[in-house]
Amino acid sequence: MSHSASGTGRRHTDAAPAHSRRAKTPTGRPLARVFLRTAGLTSLVCWAVLLVWASFGTGASSGSSGLYMIIGTVASVLTVAVVIATAASYPGLRTIIGALIAAVFAAAAGWAVYSSMPEAGPGQFITHRAGVAALAYGFGVVGGGLLALSEFVVEGYAGGRAPAPKPLRRKVAVLAAAIVVMLAAALAPAMSRWAELANQDVLVADAAASETALDGMAALAGVERFTDTPYGLLRTDHPTERTPQAVTMLDPATGAAVWYHRRWNWLASQQPVLSHAQDLVALTGPRADNADDYQTRVLRSRDGSEVATAGFDGDPGVLLALAEDRLLYAEDDSEAFHVYDFDGELLWDAEMPAGCEGTAAQIADSRVLLLADCVPAPDRPVARDYVLAFDLDDGDAAWQRELDIRAVVLPESFLVTEDSVIVDSRIEHRVTDGPFSARRFEHKLISYSAADGSKRWHMRDQSFGSTNSSACGGTLHLSQPTAKPAAGVSAAGDAKAQVSEAQRRTVQIIECYSAKDREGSWLGVMSYDADSGERLHRESVRLGYAPLDPEVARGWGTVLPDNRALLATDLSLDPTRPDCRLYQVDGGKPERVEFATEHADGTRIPEDWCHDAQLSAVGTGAAVSYVDDDGTRGIAVVS
Repeated sequence: MSHSASGTGRRHTDAAPAHSRRAKTPTGRPLARVFLRTAGLTSLVCWAVLLVWASFGTGASSGSSGLYMIIGTVASVLTVAVVIATAASYPGLRTIIGALIAAVFAAAAGWAVYSSMPEAGPGQFITHRAGVAALAYGFGVVGGGLLALSEFVVEGYAGGRAPAPKPLRRKVAVLAAAIVVMLAAALAPAMSRWAELANQDVLVADAAASETALDGMAALAGVERFTDTPYGLLRTDHPTERTPQAVTMLDPATGAAVWYHRRWNWLASQQPVLSHAQDLVALTGPRADNADDYQTRVLRSRDGSEVATAGFDGDPGVLLALAEDRLLYAEDDSEAFHVYDFDGELLWDAEMPAGCEGTAAQIADSRVLLLADCVPAPDRPVARDYVLAFDLDDGDAAWQRELDIRAVVLPESFLVTEDSVIVDSRIEHRVTDGPFSARRFEHKLISYSAADGSKRWHMRDQSFGSTNSSACGGTLHLSQPTAKPAAGVSAAGDAKAQVSEAQRRTVQIIECYSAKDREGSWLGVMSYDADSGERLHRESVRLGYAPLDPEVARGWGTVLPDNRALLATDLSLDPTRPDCRLYQVDGGKPERVEFATEHADGTRIPEDWCHDAQLSAVGTGAAVSYVDDDGTRGIAVVS
């Protein structure tokens, strides 16, 4: 049987596969909505978390700004909670309105925080709290905007929306949340760093370009003394009750700033500390708004560049000395002391004898050398001073020496060379009684080997004469504090000629006294060879009156690297009619040094410049700093 070729044939009525009949629903926009919604909600949570941490986790001090911050934090947390609840319960228009209100509120609050940030300066600084708070409000703006935008990312009419597969949505949500959280974790410390940089004011070797001279910088300094360095005079700026870490290195020849370093949000807990080689200077103290955050900054004396910053959790104590990679701290009112590296890591700690407290220290010849003031203890019937030495590498006790039980050693009379320790063991004898009793100071100079504590030499019974002023106790000076005097740096940054070394190093006592065979007061100098202890000479210049302030008495004398002593005196007995003079002593008869009455630019030097003078060795000459008529310090250089 045949079939017709023209027939229509059999119809195919089999159903098509289900996947071919199903409409293909795009997943791009639903995934974008998941990403934006999750990122927005996470940003809002970061807003609340960062703000809570800024308000309560940064250790900031209380005050009106703290009150406003707390109010803003409470309002922000409530806002975030309401927006998240709305987004979960009422997607659509209500979520858009709530998210936009939150974004506007965060923008206004962020602008209020930013605009309230002060211009960095003395007593004014941007806190970590303010920086993190501004970042938190930024997350609020972004979060509100993203959440509102997510409600506009839809596909077709409501009945035609089809969600993306659940595993894919979960992965996108986790990715969005992770990105936001990582940004918050990275930007929070970045904002703290930004606050630090905003509060920092650093100028390095640029004084010539800025044409900043002493006259322009004078308003920054109060009546304080300088720290002598081989590269100039280091001035502590704004010396108030809460002194910020702000210092300026001045070129004494011109009075210009060689460099300055200022961190207004960090306080200086003590005067700058120099290393033994005087090439490093350390500034130490807590944050002004968080006393538990403590740092020590190490700068190069030559140019002010930052070598390291050591951070501590709380106050490590008093910084007594530093070396190339060591910081030595002594605990307050304790015999314990600690040595840290420049990263703030504890290397070792040790203890002095019971009842002892370190008053001065230096690091030299692989030794930590300490001057200890010791009160009576079970094995010590009376108070006395000790010289102690510890190994720099491991803190093992190397040696100790007891000083005369009647003597007192002042921190400024504890001198350290590259391989020895020289102290002035001074005994005060009462000569007469009464409110204006006279006293006489007996000096015993002792030199110990830094390596083993062996006595190299000593000179007993060194005395000038009696005095009615306890300020006239005498100070010890070393003509060359380091083996190789460093070159100074001018305001333009050019190195000066090296200071010529004398054939010998000397140690000299400068003291004011009343002579038995001569009327009036005198300022005397006794010079000794630092290697042998041999006394080289004793000379004196006339005083009109003896100073009553120990700081003034110390400032009236210095010793230059070529072993000349420079002395300032007031020959008048009337403070209102000063007769200030300058002398140099070099083994022969004291010679008067001419001191100009005005600077080269015509600025007048006050007649009573010696009343609060500080003499400092600089280069081949000396700098005389004095209090000007406006209460600030001026500088004059003599050759």
